[in-house]
Amino acid sequence: MQKILQIALLLAFSTIPAWSQTCSVATFQTQAEIDNFSTSYPGCTVLNGNVGIVSTNITNLDGLRNVTRINGRLNIDHNPYLVSIAGLSSLEQLDGSLNIEDNDNLLTLAGLEKLVRPLQRISVVNNEKLTSITALSGVTRMYNSLSISGNPALTSLEGLHNVSTVFKVVSIKQNDMIRDLNGLRRLKEVDYLYVVNNRNIKNLKGLARLESVNINLEITGNGALTSISELAELKFTNSVTITNNPLLSDCAVRFVCEQVASSGNIRISGNAAGCSNNVEVRLSATCTPQTLMRINAGGPAFTTATQKLFVADQYYAGIDRTSSIASGDILNTTNDVLYRSGRCSPSFSYNIPVVNELVNVTLHFAETYFGAPGKKGGAGSRQFNVDIEGSRKLTNYDIFAEAGGALRAVQLTIPVRVTDGMLNIDFLTGAADLPRVSAIEVTASPTLSPVADGMANTGKYSNTNYGFAKYLDVNRYLNPGPTYLGDALTYIKFQLPAGKAEITSAKLRIYGDTYVSDASVDIHAYGVNDDSWTEGTLTGNNAPAASTSSLGFMTVNDVSQYREIDVTSYVNAQRQSGDVLVSFMLDDPNITSIPVTVNSKESGAQEPQLVYQTTPIVQAQNGIARIGQEEVITEVQEKQHSTIFPNPVKDQFIVSLSPEHAGSISFEMVNAAGKSRSIPAPQNIKPGENTELNIAGQSFHPGLYLLKVKSDAFTEAIKVLVAE
Repeated sequence: MQKILQIALLLAFSTIPAWSQTCSVATFQTQAEIDNFSTSYPGCTVLNGNVGIVSTNITNLDGLRNVTRINGRLNIDHNPYLVSIAGLSSLEQLDGSLNIEDNDNLLTLAGLEKLVRPLQRISVVNNEKLTSITALSGVTRMYNSLSISGNPALTSLEGLHNVSTVFKVVSIKQNDMIRDLNGLRRLKEVDYLYVVNNRNIKNLKGLARLESVNINLEITGNGALTSISELAELKFTNSVTITNNPLLSDCAVRFVCEQVASSGNIRISGNAAGCSNNVEVRLSATCTPQTLMRINAGGPAFTTATQKLFVADQYYAGIDRTSSIASGDILNTTNDVLYRSGRCSPSFSYNIPVVNELVNVTLHFAETYFGAPGKKGGAGSRQFNVDIEGSRKLTNYDIFAEAGGALRAVQLTIPVRVTDGMLNIDFLTGAADLPRVSAIEVTASPTLSPVADGMANTGKYSNTNYGFAKYLDVNRYLNPGPTYLGDALTYIKFQLPAGKAEITSAKLRIYGDTYVSDASVDIHAYGVNDDSWTEGTLTGNNAPAASTSSLGFMTVNDVSQYREIDVTSYVNAQRQSGDVLVSFMLDDPNITSIPVTVNSKESGAQEPQLVYQTTPIVQAQNGIARIGQEEVITEVQEKQHSTIFPNPVKDQFIVSLSPEHAGSISFEMVNAAGKSRSIPAPQNIKPGENTELNIAGQSFHPGLYLLKVKSDAFTEAIKVLVAE
């Protein structure tokens, strides 16, 4: 019995320290509760569960100096007289979130220096006099979010300088005195980043190491912001908003260029000139250096009389052979040097990196051999083929015949759409001798974004404005049902380009689809002479009427994609009348009862566009050059393409060859820089059959390539991902 009693006493005594170290206090509501904590909970160093400090009379937390851990969250909220949290100086571990909000007289976070364990969330919000958060310097990462917002006296984010990863959101909002983000200088990855309405932030210094914003980046309403160049290393973000930063004139950093080039989910508006809209940024010299690529084929760098630089020959592949003449007057040009040299061989190609968009490819030619003084031949002596993006553009092209003789310059401009980041131009032997080209120019097709768009409802909501909606409707109902809310028309307005050059082609491009599966409707465009409507006031009650008959239509089905209508004549008529604005109305005049939704300029991606040309588009068909208002987009018969499996590839892979091929078939791998390497082809390969290719031992670095499959009848490029 005595042993049992001794054991019981020993157990009871041994549990006293453990019990005394842990206690539960849900909320401290008075200064007395803080001051008497050690008396009320003797020996307690660990607080169980969530803890709140919410009071109208607490001034300090000195009574909590023995607390080392809180195994829930800590909320220090709405304490108007709290001036110090130094009483938390022993706190080393916080298992939940830290929320410090609306403490009007709190000056610093001194007391949190030992807090080093990764936290769920830190929120420091609406603390009127808070000037420093340096006490947070022990924190290295957060499993949830970081919010520093509404602290008007906070001058720096120093204290967050050891944070490398925030798994969800970093929000820096409405901190009037912060001038940069240098306190975030170790941040590498986050899901969401918001830099919003910070009055004095001039740059994003501190984000130079940021590599990934996985979901959304927003930079909005920062009145002093002039640069985002510190985001140059950002490699990826899914969605981007850069709006209403009135001094920000340059936002063309890499990830922005990639998003605007691919019509990704990016919205740019309300910033200074240079960063005022998606199209302006996309066409900037920084984002589109290669859409203005000029190459002196077969020759060195050359600057024309009008200061156009043609770089030295590059991005070529195939049989490496050039030809040139030392002298001789080239007619029809003042840039004789450009046409005296050329790339000339039985088969060669150019693989030029460009953005994914509609581009104009201008090919420069001059016949410097056949028919030249002292040389034989003339018309018919040189005839060759040209494929661009896998489509035959020139068949048996004869430079001599097209130029009107030897030693005469001639150019062809051919519009093409690039979808894989690489412009492929293939020069192939035709009916006679070898193909030859003197120079290549690749220029962006000018594209305008709307200055306004909106929807007019003709029924129940005829007084409602939809100017800031992301999606607009076009619908007409023949037999409205009980839920009928009214028909809808969409309005779009563009600012026309300056200058007097005639617009030879203008296409209204709209991205949208029907609400109804397996249904289609013809949506017509009409000119609207009254440009006084505004995006913020347009309604069904004040919408202007159409001024023209139908300008054309596009057939819309349930597939979301761009479609276009030729509006050249109306655009030119507006310019000739002196109008600098042009408005269109979209309608369903056939009243099909099939609703269509289209993206607006507020959608952040695939906004309406007006694509135009101010120079003649020249095509050659059947040996005859034609100048005039050609279609900007040339429709070609859909061909059956080859496929690859597996993809990604390592050493060996199978190519299922398209039946479109004929004759000798060759393979090339082209990297992102446009350099190509031939891949040995097995013997006796046949179109329409499978063939195995082997790239083992050829030192292909992991990454994205294009496999070019070429034959006498067809050229195609297939994306290939080479794995490690």
